[in-house]
Amino acid sequence: MELRIINPSEESGFLSEIQWNYEEVKAWVASRVEEYKNIAYTEDAAKDMKQDRAELNKAKTAIENERKRIKKLCMEPYERFERQVKEVTGLIDEPIGLIDEQLKEIEEKRKQQKQKDIEELFKTIGFQDFIVLERIMDPKWLNATVSLGKIEEQMKNILFKVGTEVATISSLPEFSFEALEIYKKTLDLNQAIAEGQRLAEIQKKKQQYEEEQKRIAAEKARQEAEQKM
Repeated sequence: MELRIINPSEESGFLSEIQWNYEEVKAWVASRVEEYKNIAYTEDAAKDMKQDRAELNKAKTAIENERKRIKKLCMEPYERFERQVKEVTGLIDEPIGLIDEQLKEIEEKRKQQKQKDIEELFKTIGFQDFIVLERIMDPKWLNATVSLGKIEEQMKNILFKVGTEVATISSLPEFSFEALEIYKKTLDLNQAIAEGQRLAEIQKKKQQYEEEQKRIAAEKARQEAEQKM
C-alpha cells in the first residue's frame, strides 16, 4: 500500500503565496510612522499622546489578528491531515508492539540459555575457591555477538591473572596471609599489597615502641640501683 498525496500535488504545490494589499498597507503604515516621528509632544499633550498610542496599537492589533486568522486557515488542513496520519500510524503501532514483546521474550530466553552455558563453562576452567562467576562476569558475555570461545579465552586470562597476583602476594616478606585475605575479598592487587604494607608499618612502630619501653625500664632500673649503693 502506497500513501498518495492527492492535494497538494508536486505540480500544483501547496499554497505558495498569501495575496494581500501588502504594499498599500506598508505604505500607509510607513507614512503614519513618519508623521509620529516628527511630532514633538509637549508636557500638556499627554492626552493626545495616549490617543495616538491607542490608534497605533489598534492598527497593529488589527493586522496581527488577520495574521492569526490566516495562519489558522492555513494550518487547518495540515492539522486535519496530521490527525488522520496519527490515526493510521496508531493502527500500525499495535502489531509492532506485539512483535516487540515476542522479540523481547525470545531475547530473554536466549540470554537465559547463554547464562547457563557460561555457568557450565565456568565450572570447567578450574578457578580458585574464592572466585565465583558473579565476581568476574562481564555483562557483555550475554551478547549474541560474543561467542563461548571468546568467553573461555577471557576466563582463562582472568585465571592466569589471579594466579600471578596470588603468587605476588604470597611472596610478601610480612603479612602475606592478611594481604591475601584482602585480595580474596576485593581481587585488587594494589589494595592487598597496601594492606600488607600498612600492617608491616604498624608492626615496625610496635617493635620500636616496645624497644623504647625496654630501654626506659632498663635506665630506670639502673638509676634505682645507683641510688641504693
